Amino acid sequence: MAHPVVWRGKQFFYPIGNTPAVCLTQDLCPTEKADVLLLGCGDPRHIFYTVYTNSTGSQVASRKLDFTCCDLESAVIARNVILFTLLADEGAVQKVSQIWNIFFHFYLDKASHDLLISQCRKLVELSSDLDSWNNGPYGYFIRMCTGDTLMELRRLWQLYVKTTTCTPSEAKAFKSAYAADVEASKTKSAFVFTSSRAAGPLSMYALKIAGDHYDIYWDTGICSAVPKRPSEVSYPNATLAYSMAGDKFAVHYGTDPLSCFHLAEAFVPAIGGARNPEQVSLKDVVSVCKTQFSRWCTSVSKVFRSQGPSSPSPFIIRCFVGDALSLCQALDYSHIAKSTSTPFTACSLGDRSPAPTMFNVIDTSNLLDHVGVLNILVFTTPILQRTPSATLYTEGLSGSSPGDTLPRQLCGDIATIGLLLGLIPVSFVSQFTNRSNMHELILQTKKEGNRTQNHERLAWKLLGCAEKLLTDLDCTIDIAPEQLASVFFNIYLNMFSNENAEQKLAIARQSLDSITLSGIIHYHRRSFVEILGVVKRRVITDWDSTMNILQDKIQNDRALLTGMNHYQDLCCQLHLLGVFDVDWLSLQKVQEVHRVERPFVFRDWKTLPQTVCVVLCIPRARIQPLLPALDETGTPVLQCDVRGVATSNTFSCINTVFGTVKINDKGDRKTAAIEEDTTRRYGTSPLVVWFWVPSIVLMNERRLSVVTCMSLFMKLGFDLSLFRADMGDGQLVHILRQRPNAVPESPEEKSVQISGRSMKTPGPVTTFVTLDKECKKPLSFTTRVDIIEPDMKASMTSGATPTVDQVSMHSIAIALGDKSLQCPFPLPIDAKKARLRIARKSLYIEITLPLKLALGETDADMFPVIPKGGDLALWNMHRVNLDQCMPFNIANKKALHWVDPHVSLMMSNREKRIPPRLMTGSTLLDVKYTIHSMFGHASGTASGKPPLCYALQEGRKIFVMLYITDFRLDVGSHAIVADAWVMPSSPSSANVKAFNKVSEHVMSGSNMKQLGMGVEERKAWVHLLVAATERCRTWEHKTNCEYRVQGAIPLTFDPEESPICSCGAGVGAEAFVKKYPMLRPLAPHVTRAAISPLFALSYMEKVGSPEAAVPTKTPSTPASAVAVRHVCAACGKEGSGSGSLLICSRCKVVRYCSAECQRDDWKGHKKRCVAPSS
Repeated sequence: MAHPVVWRGKQFFYPIGNTPAVCLTQDLCPTEKADVLLLGCGDPRHIFYTVYTNSTGSQVASRKLDFTCCDLESAVIARNVILFTLLADEGAVQKVSQIWNIFFHFYLDKASHDLLISQCRKLVELSSDLDSWNNGPYGYFIRMCTGDTLMELRRLWQLYVKTTTCTPSEAKAFKSAYAADVEASKTKSAFVFTSSRAAGPLSMYALKIAGDHYDIYWDTGICSAVPKRPSEVSYPNATLAYSMAGDKFAVHYGTDPLSCFHLAEAFVPAIGGARNPEQVSLKDVVSVCKTQFSRWCTSVSKVFRSQGPSSPSPFIIRCFVGDALSLCQALDYSHIAKSTSTPFTACSLGDRSPAPTMFNVIDTSNLLDHVGVLNILVFTTPILQRTPSATLYTEGLSGSSPGDTLPRQLCGDIATIGLLLGLIPVSFVSQFTNRSNMHELILQTKKEGNRTQNHERLAWKLLGCAEKLLTDLDCTIDIAPEQLASVFFNIYLNMFSNENAEQKLAIARQSLDSITLSGIIHYHRRSFVEILGVVKRRVITDWDSTMNILQDKIQNDRALLTGMNHYQDLCCQLHLLGVFDVDWLSLQKVQEVHRVERPFVFRDWKTLPQTVCVVLCIPRARIQPLLPALDETGTPVLQCDVRGVATSNTFSCINTVFGTVKINDKGDRKTAAIEEDTTRRYGTSPLVVWFWVPSIVLMNERRLSVVTCMSLFMKLGFDLSLFRADMGDGQLVHILRQRPNAVPESPEEKSVQISGRSMKTPGPVTTFVTLDKECKKPLSFTTRVDIIEPDMKASMTSGATPTVDQVSMHSIAIALGDKSLQCPFPLPIDAKKARLRIARKSLYIEITLPLKLALGETDADMFPVIPKGGDLALWNMHRVNLDQCMPFNIANKKALHWVDPHVSLMMSNREKRIPPRLMTGSTLLDVKYTIHSMFGHASGTASGKPPLCYALQEGRKIFVMLYITDFRLDVGSHAIVADAWVMPSSPSSANVKAFNKVSEHVMSGSNMKQLGMGVEERKAWVHLLVAATERCRTWEHKTNCEYRVQGAIPLTFDPEESPICSCGAGVGAEAFVKKYPMLRPLAPHVTRAAISPLFALSYMEKVGSPEAAVPTKTPSTPASAVAVRHVCAACGKEGSGSGSLLICSRCKVVRYCSAECQRDDWKGHKKRCVAPSS
């Protein structure tokens, strides 16, 4: 197992998602095939919404979509397949209301119940074996990854059908037990409003409605605004009666279908409507959810109905029931070995359609709350495609506040872990996100006691992929052994902080929530060794020296109370995964001890391997009396102790299964086969535990125990043993050369992990990483550049001094004479602080650069657009289908009180303390203030009538005109987005002529809002406009696209030239003309753009407060250029000398270059203009 084994006592069933649907392809290029892996997939809302957003109007989705869905809960997959197959059948759209009932309701009407049972009967008939399924009507687009998966789904479908074939007395008992379980499952909390987060920035209006719906849903079993269930809705929904929790209704008490949908669409003021959010009713909200579901189902059904078995399917769903991390290992092995037969969980993906083993989208739901984010990163990174658009999504719901989550979960510094594992959160590098968490701040104001959730969704990409010249495969990293060993040791201490008695005592003094979170254990020694294995393959260093230093640190550590009890387990896992062999575990040492001591447990063994597998059978009679105590404990961790007279070695990397063991042969030829009991804990079979140990450990140990957590010491005694057995007990204890169910020719575990996985070797450019004194954070990169170009060599030998220029946030250019070399780095660096060491005779230059990760230190190129195989990839801005984003009415001012608090979350508390002025010292903050001003004026929340257009200018020179036609909801990101049209400055006669025709409209009165900025902000806006036009494009780049022809993105930084290509100019401009008919001459020259707020990162610094997130009726004035003594507050033009700028006669602070600028700025300035006190 890749994570500790826990006893899952009271289990819950999660048939319905608890977060709103997101588009899974939002970070892919438009032409890119989507190979999507869903780990802990849950319900199919994300798939539905992805298909919907990839569809345009009446056209079905053109992108090829291939989903591999994995969930440990087979009932989740069984329900999903029912839903998909219903939508694939003829007439599905007319049955959407019944499909809604089947999927969301606890009780069904007769028509919905009959449809469900009829579909289940059909599925049972089609699923007798894989061939039967593949040749059936659904087999060409719903693929079963394994025969076991199909048989498990078939078992559930048969159970659903069986509820209608039982005797009347059995049916009555089933119905009665079902109703009792529903009643018992409902939470006892007075008010449950967690589904309000689905309303995003309008969630403050959804709090009461969310609570009311929860009560009605759990009282009646249906989604309704009426607190009474119709009498005809009386059939228990069989799909909710069977799960891993047993043959009973065990749906989680927090379940509410509203959580799956985008409730903001119900509360936002509709175009032409006059209703305020406060006037929205529960009936309105339920109606919006059903409308969204209908739209999604219609899109999915169209795709299904447009394809057939005779042609390659553009939409495939693959199903796998099993452990997510095991599937990742199997996929990785299959990719390397080119085989569908793996030594891990079987993963026969079939041959009818080529199944992906590498993915450009991996979504992990909230698995990190259950298995730990480090486990997710380690096992998903190898199967993430090496492209700039490939994205891993993690999602967490635990944590009392946004700020205490990510570094704690990563057990180390974000940048350090990123360098070691090769994956980094995109927003961490960018220092902003387009995804709002305003709803989380609002929920914090309503939290009960100390307990709350914090929802955080992060996108991770390969290290360095923001750089056009760099890929993860090129990131050769070197770290000194002493520093690398210290980094490992810090991670080790953090991963096993639960063993730190002093730290646990400190946590006990904190809140109940902190105590609860600290008790969640995600890692054992194998988890740590898996990380070491990844680093060994990525980092260039003296590995043996690193590991010897680490061994010394671990052996001398006294912080972890039981650290040395786990030492044998650690050494065993190091050997099994081929990471490192300690001296005493060498084959020669082991065989020498065996030859001399001849221990009784190995008396029939001819040769002794370094590690052996111990199998322990625990009779059911020994476990049964302990079940109530185990269930009440929550999720206690199970582990095995091997004890001698004066020793106790703990092995936490164990595997457990209920079943029977069949033993063949004896001695070193003994093998074991386990037949799993499908009834699990509800059956009669023993619990079988197996794990690996160093064989030398068993030489003198005679006692074996299965141990659980401290909370059971009153029941089990101070040694916490569930069960104890002697090593010599041949009935209960078996020692094997291979693991159970292993075939003789199966490879050793370590060769599975290491073979085919090449180690890093020094590349053309290797980056040496220097860390701080505590070895926690990276400080600088050092690289050596060999000068081989003839002209550069000549310049070098003649004594020329090289110069270093910043090319992008990740790269520098070293110039010698007229030539230069570009050097990329895995993380942002600061070229201004570069240190050079020049070796003229040896013809190389050594450059040391500090990292540029401090908050506020972003460069102008913070919005990278990267060429990818004829298309363009976005690094840190997701794509949006603007036509499917709901527009809202900005004329209804009373309904927009939420807009200003929402947009204001762009600024962190730190940034708000920086005085707003033309240039704040942070380019990112400057851009944020300009967007804030633009959104405030365009939405009308700032003052008066919104301007017709916005002139972005440096000094008096306008470099782009921007027209906003609508504000829309980007519901998947809980944010608003400006539907804008961009017209960059251009000397072309056509552009000039078109603008002259409309100048009287644009230039008159307050129709044009001038937004001044400095040179660095202008450069940032150039990058932003390229990304903003790319992220919403519905057109294809032409073969003669200027980006391709000139090989530059952006095309130019000249304020009088266009930085964006002309491919999208005029496309879809009918909407622009409809909004602004007087500007029709501009239509052929404008390009559509999607501009979103750039939100501050709540996991990096304090952002807002719960109170600030609640809207008031007096929105703040958007920041504009104010008091800077040497520049004009209106246009940013610098004064030529002392006294060259006019000064406001009232406040004596703000300055202007002309009376015209002063008049233009007066509307905004007069609100802040205060005469100085005498």
